[in-house]
Amino acid sequence: MNNDNTLKQRIDAMRTELKEHNYRYYTLDMPVIPDVEYDQLLRQLETLEAELGEPVPADSPTQSIGAIPSQTFVTREHGEPLLSLANAFEPEEIVAFVRKIREGTGEEKPDFIIEPKIDGLAVNLRYESGQLSIAATRGNGKVGEDVTDNIRTITDIPWHLNCADTKFPEVLEVRGEVYMSKATFTELNMRQDTEGLPAFANPRNAAAGSLRQLDAKVTAKRGLNFFAYGVGLGGRELATSQSALLARLHDFGFAVQDTSIANDEKGLLGRYQWLQERRADMPYEIDGVVYKLDGFALQHRMGAVARSPRWAIAHKFPAEEVITSVNQIIWQVGRTGVITPVAEMQPVAVGGVIVSRATLHNIDELQRKQVYAGARVIVRRAGDVIPEVVRAVDVDEKEKLPSPPKNCPVCSASVFRAEGEVALRCSGGLSCPAQLKERLSHFVSRGAMDIEGMGDKLIAKLVDEALLTDIADLYEFDYTSLHGWPGMGNKKIANLQKALEQSYRRPLARFLHALGIRHVGTATATGLASYFGELDGLMQANVEALVNIPDVGPEVAASICSFFAEPHNRDVIARLLAAGVQPSVPPSGSGNHPLAGKTVVLTGSFKSIQRRAAQEQLRALGAKPTGSVSKSTDLVIAGEKAGSKLTKARELGIEVANEQQLLAWLKA
Repeated sequence: MNNDNTLKQRIDAMRTELKEHNYRYYTLDMPVIPDVEYDQLLRQLETLEAELGEPVPADSPTQSIGAIPSQTFVTREHGEPLLSLANAFEPEEIVAFVRKIREGTGEEKPDFIIEPKIDGLAVNLRYESGQLSIAATRGNGKVGEDVTDNIRTITDIPWHLNCADTKFPEVLEVRGEVYMSKATFTELNMRQDTEGLPAFANPRNAAAGSLRQLDAKVTAKRGLNFFAYGVGLGGRELATSQSALLARLHDFGFAVQDTSIANDEKGLLGRYQWLQERRADMPYEIDGVVYKLDGFALQHRMGAVARSPRWAIAHKFPAEEVITSVNQIIWQVGRTGVITPVAEMQPVAVGGVIVSRATLHNIDELQRKQVYAGARVIVRRAGDVIPEVVRAVDVDEKEKLPSPPKNCPVCSASVFRAEGEVALRCSGGLSCPAQLKERLSHFVSRGAMDIEGMGDKLIAKLVDEALLTDIADLYEFDYTSLHGWPGMGNKKIANLQKALEQSYRRPLARFLHALGIRHVGTATATGLASYFGELDGLMQANVEALVNIPDVGPEVAASICSFFAEPHNRDVIARLLAAGVQPSVPPSGSGNHPLAGKTVVLTGSFKSIQRRAAQEQLRALGAKPTGSVSKSTDLVIAGEKAGSKLTKARELGIEVANEQQLLAWLKA
């Protein structure tokens, strides 16, 4: 009896904990544990409930879906409940799933449809007589939040069903996932940073927060997308299989994902492996693969349990967010003197990579995330590349957060924080070895001067040996003196010298970007090169002249003027030119070209050409590529998954072209 009481107490505690996690995930969009840890807790609860052997209440997290909808929005009842999916993590579970399907249907080779599992926010769209009438979030599966006005801003969702066959149901529910692409997520966080606002943790949270805005105009600016994957009320008469249903939904005007069909566990697991290997290259986040019986008759034969269908399962990828502990906080100095807190952690595998260091961005982020030595933290790889700490968990309020350094940890120069900025900066300039190393690494990097063979380790050693004291030394140094250095044989030195020779006539835009002028990235550097056409004119320009250039505001203009007014910088540039560096200027475009003189915005993704390459070619033809749509924009060229920029162009009545037209113009 005592054992039963203890077991019941554990179950009650786990139910309470999981309900709190549901509320934070579905209602607040602020989860405190990664998905994989939540799934583990849910499985533990299922095991304990089975061990207890008593009837499971309907409100147990193992039986219910989602959470009670927020009171911020009007609630809407779904015509049919939105079920969740059972999760699998190991191949053996998929083998067992297929075996149960065979036993339940009597089919030896049933067809399964395989769909990528989008990491977004489930919504239910209600159409009456083909017109979108109500859109609601999943909520608790039965009742969700009315977000109709916000949903109407998503271009993937038709307001009216497009179909020559008007025999669609009088009332139809379409289910799908609202998501944010990786590119849009990156752009959004850059805007958040520019505006001094906190970054979103991941695309799923960003999509959920964007969809739940009280002002639909804010949602419209966030560039959300949508994939349809199923139906509710009125939907079963549309098709006899999931694959046919997706084709019908596509005909209606919805975006749907690419799918495949398999009829055994080998085919399912092979597709899982294929998608996992290509996950990083996909334009949006997926966190697994969904297997569904394709035929609706077989689905009906299998039925469902309280919270999930028996005919489908989600095969999750290994966790991209994991928990580890912080050993210490160190302070890292960048090329512009910005001092960034970095967490050194217990090594942990994240997305197949062992991570032991992760950025905390700035002192404000460190304090907001409550990170200190000894803290347990959630770590993820931002964009599958840069490790970062998402947040601390189980914060001990007694622990003292690290204080910002008063002196540079590398050169001991004083640290300052400019008014209105969050960044701490070293005042040491190029006398600080850390800043010099970072500036040199940036100067030689791909996209800048592209000096292959001049790696970070070699730069660090050359700086430490006082052989490089500024950027101009790269072209004045005698590289034959490196004979005898570890790893520096004749061939490597010859290749390095060849790379240096090739860098003498890089385009002016790349040279300007390589100089590391604050606030001048690749786009701004390209605009400056196009506007001035040569280096001397830019060096003499004042703020009034610079602000006339598209995308150059007062702050950027002041930074450019300050850089070229600094005697040391002018001296370095003079020495670079004297050494033979001659930044090349692209020929101006013909005034006869159809796009000459026009302000053009490229948005979305293009299959045949990279966006940056297209912008450079358009600029050479005399066009003026910019990054934002306004009344002065003449043309918007939209690729796949074009979002808010395309919407704004249509609202303003701006001409819109596609990728085929772009390629034709470039050939012309």
